[in-house]
Formats: sequence, C-alpha cells, structure tokens
Amino acid sequence: MPSERSHPAVSPRPGSAGQPIRERTYDEKQVSAILHRAARLDHDRASTSGALTLREIEAIARDAGIDPSVVRQAARDLEEAPGGGIGAVLAGAPVRRTIERVVDGEIGAEDHERLAHEIREVLSSSGGGARWIVPGHFSSIGRTLSVSGFAGVCTAEVTVGPRDGQTVIRIGTDRSNLAGGLFGGIVGGVGGGVGANVGWMIPFFLHLPAAFGLAGAGLVVLGAYGLARSIFARNARALDRTVNDLANRLEAIVRDTTAGRSTPPG
Repeated sequence: MPSERSHPAVSPRPGSAGQPIRERTYDEKQVSAILHRAARLDHDRASTSGALTLREIEAIARDAGIDPSVVRQAARDLEEAPGGGIGAVLAGAPVRRTIERVVDGEIGAEDHERLAHEIREVLSSSGGGARWIVPGHFSSIGRTLSVSGFAGVCTAEVTVGPRDGQTVIRIGTDRSNLAGGLFGGIVGGVGGGVGANVGWMIPFFLHLPAAFGLAGAGLVVLGAYGLARSIFARNARALDRTVNDLANRLEAIVRDTTAGRSTPPG
C-alpha cells in the first residue's frame, strides 16, 4: 500500500464567521473500522445473521486496497489459533478441532487420485507421535473426496469437495479417546490409587494429623493431572502440526489443479 495518498481537493465550507471549517480525517485503523461496520450494516439489510463470508471480507479488503491473500492468511491464523473454551484449558488443548480452507475454483473427480496420494503421503509419514493409520477408508461421491482414519486413538476425517465455484478443504479431528485414556488412566488410576495410599500412610507411619494425609493425597492427584495434561497437550500439538501441513499441501494442489479453469469440471 503506498505510503502517500492523493485526495481530491475539497473546498472548505465557511463557518459562521466566514472562517473555513476543516473536514474531519480518519487514520487507517478508523477507515478499516468504518468499512467493516458499513459492510455489516449493508449485509444486515439482506440477512439477520450479521455474519460475513470470507469472500465478502475479501471484497471489502480489495476496495480498501488490501491484498485479498493477506485476508485469507489472517483468517487462517484466526482459525488455527488455540481455542475450545474451558474444556481446552483443563485438557491443555482442544479435544475436538476442525480447520477449513476455501480455494477459488472447483476440483473434478479426475483430481481425486492426486489428492488421495498426497493424503496418504502426509498421513503415513507423519511423526511426532501422531502417525496415522488410514486402511483404505477413502470414498468418492461425485466430485467430493472423503477420508476417515485414526492418528493413534484419535479419529479424523478429511473432505475435499466443490461448493458454489470454490473448493472446500475440511479436516476434523476428535481427541476425546486420547483424553479419556490419559486422564482416566493417570488421574483416576495412578492419582486415585497412589493418592489413597498416601492419604492413610502419612498419618499412620508419620503420626501426623489426618489433614496432612489429605494434603498429600491431593498433591499426588494434582501431579497426576499435570502429567496427563502435559502428555495430552504434546500429542495434540503434534497432531495439529500434521493436520496443518496436510491442509497446506491440499490447498496448494487444489490451487494448481483449478488454475485456469473457466468452467466447473464434470
């Protein structure tokens, strides 16, 4: 964006004493806020949802002189930011996560082989403790490719298909089995079992009040929870890296295969 801008000349409006009145000016942040608000007001006239699609946001950015690719990157960063509410905070990472990429242009059924090959390549070679097992769960319905599989005990689904002149890439992962195994096994098993023993051993052998036993048991359970949370978060991050890498590579393939196509493939 140019550092200097030219503005049309505006004749000053005379005030009550004949003095010119300066027009108010807005900085870039205020311009962006005004355009965003105006777009939402315009959109609300036709819809009560008050939501904007990525394409609509890109149109606003284009009118404001912002490269639409920067908008897509910002949307991707927002999408890939950690989230999940209180459950994610307690577990150390979101238990379920879905990322979506939207690319202009529609894929055809003839593109499925290349996409399927890339999916197998990424998922079968992923490291960091998140190796995927995809035993042939590929399905092709029309021009939509779907894949389901496992990353350890986590389940995952990948879909790539056309929609309204675009191609949507969606990857969803469910880590609830991993969370249940870790927190149930470590906190319930180790924390509960060892904590209970510590709770009665401290007063019995050390001749201390029962409160010390309860405190010791609580520390054991808390330590077990911290260990389970750390393991879950580490595995979730490794899986997220694999998913993001796969999404990036599928997006690159879709952009390459749809480049130059003027009509949707049959």
